[in-house]
Amino acid sequence: MDEKDRTLVMSIILDPTSTALIVVDMQKDFCYEGGVLYGGPAVKQIISEIKPLVSDALECGLPVVFTQDYHSPEDPEFMVWPPHCIQDTGGADIIDELGLGESIAYFVRKRRYSAFFSTDLDLYLRQKDVKTIVIVGVLTNICVLHTAGDGASLGYRIVIPSDCVAALSDYDQEYALHHIDKVFHGAIISASEIEFSVFQ
Repeated sequence: MDEKDRTLVMSIILDPTSTALIVVDMQKDFCYEGGVLYGGPAVKQIISEIKPLVSDALECGLPVVFTQDYHSPEDPEFMVWPPHCIQDTGGADIIDELGLGESIAYFVRKRRYSAFFSTDLDLYLRQKDVKTIVIVGVLTNICVLHTAGDGASLGYRIVIPSDCVAALSDYDQEYALHHIDKVFHGAIISASEIEFSVFQ
């Protein structure tokens, strides 16, 4: 997969009255050194990109959704991955750097990769008249990808700031972004090229 194979999107203006920001699994078990499934430097790097985007979204009145991987101790997923983000543990908490939005954000706790699977996320977004979802967070090829796929299947327009998502390898990152672009027709763009503005 090569970055040049993706559809080129130079900039995008999103209507804040019909757009939501979904922050996927920016939790201590994934984002902090010592976390059970720490994603490494690439994950740490996107924190500084996501923080201003959350601030901008809140300032413009967008619904901001934080998703949390949230497992019972005996979750079958632990046959695939080491036990992580166990309910009522510190590892399941949203990282401190993004706490600025916690008082007014909406939280979706999930037990599987997609934030739409067996949650009320779709209902919440429809009640807010959301048509476009901007998805950031981790991991690009797992929970971001599956959330984007389900969102696209439900009819939402998908926007992915590529500098606000991270994977464990360059291949995983590029494959997932290529798939979101070509299969889900999502817009792949950088955070700095997103503007929230009411359409005239």
